[in-house]
Amino acid sequence: MNPLWNKQELIEATGASDPSNKFLNKINSNIFGVSINERTIKKNDLFIALKGPKFDGHNFIESALKKGASGVIVSDHKIAMKFNALHVMDTMDALIKMAKFSRNRFKGKTICITGSSGKTSTRYMAMEALQNYGETHGSEGNNNNLLGLSLTLARLSSTNNFCVLELGMNHGGEIKKLTKIASPNITLITNISNSHIANFKNEEEIAEAKSEIFLGIKNLGIAIINTDEKWCDFITSKAKKANAKIHFFGSKSVCETKILKIENELNGTNVYFNNKVNWHLNNFNYLQAINAVSVIAILEVLNLDVNQGMRTISNLKPLPGRGDMLTISFKENNNNSIIIDDSYNANPSSMQMALKNYYRSKLQFPNLKSIIIIGDMLELGKHSEEMHQNLVPIINKIQPNLLITVGIETKQIITNLKINLKCCSYLEVEKLIIDLPKIIQPNQYILLKGSNGTGLWKIIKFIKNINNFQEIDNVA
Repeated sequence: MNPLWNKQELIEATGASDPSNKFLNKINSNIFGVSINERTIKKNDLFIALKGPKFDGHNFIESALKKGASGVIVSDHKIAMKFNALHVMDTMDALIKMAKFSRNRFKGKTICITGSSGKTSTRYMAMEALQNYGETHGSEGNNNNLLGLSLTLARLSSTNNFCVLELGMNHGGEIKKLTKIASPNITLITNISNSHIANFKNEEEIAEAKSEIFLGIKNLGIAIINTDEKWCDFITSKAKKANAKIHFFGSKSVCETKILKIENELNGTNVYFNNKVNWHLNNFNYLQAINAVSVIAILEVLNLDVNQGMRTISNLKPLPGRGDMLTISFKENNNNSIIIDDSYNANPSSMQMALKNYYRSKLQFPNLKSIIIIGDMLELGKHSEEMHQNLVPIINKIQPNLLITVGIETKQIITNLKINLKCCSYLEVEKLIIDLPKIIQPNQYILLKGSNGTGLWKIIKFIKNINNFQEIDNVA
């Protein structure tokens, strides 16, 4: 295995100096990883001592070296001398420069994914599928901001074949910075909705901000665009302005990757696209099936045999909190309950889609009582009340046996429901958790959906640990 970085490359990339002339001078001293966290650092990692308003990585250098770090990059000259470190003026700037250098030496294909929702799941599917065709590197966890992207690229090996990057944002201009560093060969926007609209005047501004992804696209780069999104024409015009080649996916006739039909099944979905019939996704719902087709579009753009990727995606399970279907077994009772764990996050569009999918899927479980637990959708600003009230019609249509809300905004939904529905409201998830053993019973079909800040994910953690229940596991 070749080292990830050598001394010459680091100095060339960052403009660093070696005050002690002893950086990486030890025998067998090589860099195979890059870390900014001494708690998770691995042997032969390079430790970059970042500084922030509430932390200073320079305080953890000794610990990082004791755990096996090969070398250190610092912004303090005296510390550089003491620990035989490379010295730079600004360590965060050095990390960004390393990211740019690493991207420029990379000869494989870089795919950048953004969108209001579904980008993490799509990136996960793409990385898993691409492993069939070559060494694949990419974003981990929720590392989709400037720090996360820079760290991911700094860890990119020149021997990798594919790099899949997730680009996130809260404000306009953020994706522009990211895409200029990432320089994608292929871009994908999963969808545009009113997520983070508190920071924008309207949804068009969000579409504009997401379209910044095209500003960094490499020459002859390709933009994969969903024709079924209402901002399709707007996004397409932005991509063409950046001289990107367009590859459409969706249900429209212009699509190169054309969705013919998606059917909900008891377990998963059946997808019909192009000339592929009855592609069964064992664990993904209707919404995730659309993301899966977008990954097929990536494979097609890369001129890869999609059959291998299809087989991989067929057996993937959703990431935690992103639509995973879980079963609960109860002690002294043979009847199970099912939870759709979509607790990771929510915006108006994804909440509407989750409720509609729940309505479709609950028809597969006619003998189970339907329970909906929803938390507030955050970062909606002045639009918050209206967008929460927009959920009323679909909840009326579902007619669940029980509606539970967590937060101030979702509580107001109850007053406008037109059906006689049993409802409970909690301002904090911790109070709901106290009552949970009385609420969750056998023979229930439960949807869990809300913004991450409402803490609904704590419910899953609680259920896994509570003694009243035997276990919680994937339905499949």
